[in-house]
Amino acid sequence: MPRTASRAIAPLIAALLLAACQGQPVALLTDPGQILAAAATTAAAASSVHIDLSADGTVALDPLGTGAGAPIDLEGTIVNADLDLQNATTRATFSAPAFIGLAGEVIVADAAYLKTTLTGPKFSVTPLPAEREPPLKGLTDLLARTDLKPTKGADAPCAGGTCYTLTVPLDAGDLGALTGGATIPTYLPIAIPDVSDASVDLTLHVEQRTTRLADASAVVDLGDTGTVTLQTTFTKWNEAVQIAPPPADQVQPAG
Repeated sequence: MPRTASRAIAPLIAALLLAACQGQPVALLTDPGQILAAAATTAAAASSVHIDLSADGTVALDPLGTGAGAPIDLEGTIVNADLDLQNATTRATFSAPAFIGLAGEVIVADAAYLKTTLTGPKFSVTPLPAEREPPLKGLTDLLARTDLKPTKGADAPCAGGTCYTLTVPLDAGDLGALTGGATIPTYLPIAIPDVSDASVDLTLHVEQRTTRLADASAVVDLGDTGTVTLQTTFTKWNEAVQIAPPPADQVQPAG
């Protein structure tokens, strides 16, 4: 082929390859209910996810259950977790400086393992029920509900490109749905305040290209107890993750 012809064809080939790599345009959703349902379906089908959560606000808590509650600033409270959604296992670290410098690690595998700065360097172990729900089931079930009234806001930039913005008002009953109806685990050494009268303003960002949850911000009004803002980001969807029980020499012997 003459050199001049090859020079003319090369840019065309490059343009075709670029178009092929970009794929088909995303079919954008406009109905907030459909966006919420799509996010629920995508999350329910996922095999794994990494979650980073932070809490901010001032609330009246009694962290040790002494009966003498006092306002506590939650700044610096964080949780970082890997969730294996296929095998219903979790590995998380947490830090709550306002709770007497509380920090620790939780592993949920064949049992629930917990170690904290209050309980020593080894994990305590708590048996799990024979059947347990996947870690995100409460959230996916909530997002799939057709009685919620989401509102679509302006699209926003996010780690996955461009995200839909949804706001969803929730009440105390919906807070239970977020945890799949589960109660606070007894192996957590923290007294949790009454949330029966709480209300929540939930803001979600959902990636337009994949309909994956990118992040969630929840402003929880606890009435006289205070107001808490929870910021959660979701990353590493469907990436390989291995979660195993801690080595035997890192576990306290059964009492």
